Amino acid sequence: MTSRKNKNIVIDENELGILSLIQEGLLGTCTHLMDENESKEILKTGKFKGESFPYPLTFAPKNAKNLKIGDKIELIFNEKIVGHIDLKSKFKSDKNFSSIFNSHTCSLENHGEICISGEIEIYNSSIKMIKENFKLTKENLNAQKITALVTSLDPLHRAHERMFRWAIDKADLVVVFLVESFEPDGFDFDLKQKYLKKIIQTYLPPDRIFIFPLKNINIFHSHLNPGLESIIAKNLGCTKFVVGQNHTGLGMFYDENQPKTILDEFSKDYDIEVIVLPEFVFCDICHMIVSTRSCPHGCHHHLHYNSQSLKNLLRSGIIPPSIFMRKEISSMILSSIFPNRFKNLQKIYNDLFATDGILEYKKDEEFYQKLLETHQMSYMI
Repeated sequence: MTSRKNKNIVIDENELGILSLIQEGLLGTCTHLMDENESKEILKTGKFKGESFPYPLTFAPKNAKNLKIGDKIELIFNEKIVGHIDLKSKFKSDKNFSSIFNSHTCSLENHGEICISGEIEIYNSSIKMIKENFKLTKENLNAQKITALVTSLDPLHRAHERMFRWAIDKADLVVVFLVESFEPDGFDFDLKQKYLKKIIQTYLPPDRIFIFPLKNINIFHSHLNPGLESIIAKNLGCTKFVVGQNHTGLGMFYDENQPKTILDEFSKDYDIEVIVLPEFVFCDICHMIVSTRSCPHGCHHHLHYNSQSLKNLLRSGIIPPSIFMRKEISSMILSSIFPNRFKNLQKIYNDLFATDGILEYKKDEEFYQKLLETHQMSYMI
C-alpha cells in the first residue's frame, strides 16, 4: 500500500473488503474508522458501547503524515477511485496491538505509523449489493429463523452437506459465509463457489440457502476467530450461528460438566444463539453419517471427513470414494486441477463405457463421474 499525492491512498483488495464491511455495519455498530479513544477502549475492555469487539477498527496506511484533518482522502484500487475517507483525526499507531486490518499479521513492519479515523464511503460496494440481495431474500421468505455457517469448503464433503441439511431443518433461511482457503494448497475461491452452487441447486432447496462470498478478505480465512464470525452473522440479521466442535479457535472447555466456549460471551452481547455441533463421521456399523456424540460404536468403526487428507488425494489426482464426496464435486475439482489431463480422453471413454451410438465429445468432468459410478458397481457371477 502506497500513497499517491497528498489526498490519495492506494489500497489492496483485502483493505477494500474490510472497509466495505465496516461501512455496512457488518463488523459491529461502529461504521467508521475509530479514533484513538475508541481504539483504547477496545484494547482495554474488549468492548465498544457494550458490544464485544475482538479488534479495534483502526487503519494505518503508509505515508499518512502528509494527510491533514478535514481532508477528503480518495481511495485508489486498481488505478480507480473506489471511495473516500473524511479524515477526522490522526494518532500514532501502537504496533504492540493488532487492528482489524492486520489481525493475523505477526510482523507489523508493513503497516504505517499513523492511524487515521473518519467516516467511510465506498462506491459501488459489492458487499452492499450482497447485503441488499440478502434483505430481499429474507423479505420474500418472511424468514424469522436465520442460521449462519462460516466455512472454506476446502473441499466440500458429505459432512458439510449433512451440516447444511441439519441447519435447513431448523431454520427458515441458511446463510453460508464462504471464505478463502488459508492453506497454500487450498482450492480457488471461484471453484469453491461453483461446486457449492452445484450442490445447492441439485440436492438442497436453493430458495432457502443464501451464499455470502467473502472473497479476498483475509480476516476470516484462517478460521482463528469464531467471535468475529458470529459478529458478522448477527449484524447481517442471523438469529443462530452454527460452528463445529473442531473449529480452530473455538477453545472448548468444561465447567461443572457443562461445555463452554469463548462464544458464550458473544452470544450474550449480541443476542445470537450459538450451536456447537459435534464431529460428523461415517460409521461402518451404522452404515450412515452420524455424530460422534450419538454413535455408540468406537472410533475404530468411524471414517473421518478430514478436509486436508481429501484435498491431498485430489491434488494427487486420486478420486476420493463417493462415501466421502459426491462424484459431481470430485469431478469438478479434478477437471480444474488437471485440465486436458488425457490426450485421448474421447477414445478411452468410448472404449470403456457404453454409449448411445452417437459420437459426443465428453468433458473431463463426465469422464470422472462415469469412472466413479463404475467404481461403485459390484461384479457378480
